[in-house]
Amino acid sequence: MNWFQGWRSGNYIIDRIITSPALRWTWSGLSDVEFSGALREYRPTDVETVHEMRAGRYLLASKLVDTGGVSPFAGYQEHEPWHNELHGFSWLRHFNEAHNAQDREFARTLVLDWIGRNSEFNANTWGLALSAQRVMNWLRHFTLLSEGATREQIKIISRSISMQTQAGKLRARYSSERFEELMATILPVAVSLCDGSDLSQTAQLTQKLCKLLKWQLDEDGFYRNRNPQTQLILLEELVSLRLTLSQLSSELVHDIGVLIDKMHLALDSVTLTTGEPAYFNGCGQLPTELVFAIQTQGKHRRSSNTSVSGYGVIELGESMLVLDEGRVPLAPFATNAHASALAVEFSSGRDLIFGSCGPAPEEFKESKDLFRQGSAHSGPTINNSSAARFSNSSILLSHGDNPFMQVGTTEPEIVARTGAFRSRFGVEIERRVTLLSDGNTLVGQDRLIVPGERRKFSGTLTQRFHLAPGTSTQRSSSEQMISIHLQSGAIWSFLWEGADAHVEESMRQSAHIGFYRTEQIVLEVEVGRDIDISWIFTRQ
Repeated sequence: MNWFQGWRSGNYIIDRIITSPALRWTWSGLSDVEFSGALREYRPTDVETVHEMRAGRYLLASKLVDTGGVSPFAGYQEHEPWHNELHGFSWLRHFNEAHNAQDREFARTLVLDWIGRNSEFNANTWGLALSAQRVMNWLRHFTLLSEGATREQIKIISRSISMQTQAGKLRARYSSERFEELMATILPVAVSLCDGSDLSQTAQLTQKLCKLLKWQLDEDGFYRNRNPQTQLILLEELVSLRLTLSQLSSELVHDIGVLIDKMHLALDSVTLTTGEPAYFNGCGQLPTELVFAIQTQGKHRRSSNTSVSGYGVIELGESMLVLDEGRVPLAPFATNAHASALAVEFSSGRDLIFGSCGPAPEEFKESKDLFRQGSAHSGPTINNSSAARFSNSSILLSHGDNPFMQVGTTEPEIVARTGAFRSRFGVEIERRVTLLSDGNTLVGQDRLIVPGERRKFSGTLTQRFHLAPGTSTQRSSSEQMISIHLQSGAIWSFLWEGADAHVEESMRQSAHIGFYRTEQIVLEVEVGRDIDISWIFTRQ
């Protein structure tokens, strides 16, 4: 860990030097480059977004900001997701549906306004990943921005593209965040497709990107932070590259195409039947229409029962379950990773039954690490202690035990075990989950394993099931059963034995209203030998 902290500190210092006023002249790039809008767009559009923006209302990252007619770039917005979506310009695609000159002129005015206010380096707006997203969105819609523009306006936009690209090239290798480095390596490939570069130059840049991708992806094609949201962000940009490269050369697109196919398959594996990826390792609610648009560009679909990057996946009928074995990423990728060993998310049809709380919202960002704890997931904790711990710099660290997981090849069943609690509480935890009755029943068994001859134990094992938003529960007084009434009208029953059960308040992230208050079922039992908890979710 000391080497990692030293590496990050060294890179931070070098980046501060590169971004200092004395060296920014090296960002000038080529001022006379002529760009085209060759980079392919494939994402869904909504013309109503254009009307709202022209009226001064900006609904971005689920937050509505009414500027009252003032430029949205006039002040700093503390809501970071809103700020990043605004400055990333992904919304520019909606103007493709604008058929009148006024709407197109408005889009160009916003771009020129950004350039006018952000021509000098600012850490809030010149982040490597944010700059890469912004420039790629400008390139996708360069024809839109150029139509009706004066020669001088086109030069201003082109000059800004060149400067941001050059800054990315210089800063990428000194980034303290691997994701930022990767995004900054994607950008030059996109630029080469739009600035008239010959195929040999594009090929060299693509090979460099493939080399970095192979290192930052695991053997299953998942980004090493194990966050489905990061996977989606990368695919959003890489799909554009693939679509454009495929028009130029089948040979040029082959290597990167193989990697992108693996990434599609990995993301598909952890996407529930609701159309949303599971909330693991910093992933919250993602736009299902964007997930669909990106995933339709992939060539393969997951098998019913599989394991990918430490996630076990089983399906039966309309139901699907994803279990996280608790694999902790390498330190450079663990800044936002969650302690979610043996946590599960379960859906049936369009209904989420239970899952995790998701990452901390902007309103609670000072409590970010609380939402990364095991108690914010549908998995086990002992004395509210998680399976993994956090360093002083919030990097997730393992307790030194390799997790175990086996997914059934013929039956929809997962057996997983973690030894992360052994050194502190003297036990390992094993979770077995099985789908039955065409997916209408989920059977679970949680067992404590005591290695060695330990005789004294202290602690309380807690198993949580964070229920879906809009869910209400009713507990039968005469028997051990809790009725779960979903917002869709479906009713599921929860039965258990081997532990005490009660219902507590919980919350889950919503793209529409922020965090949605809901409920969680909590099972508790004292740690000891021969502890075996059984539980069942079944549709009525």
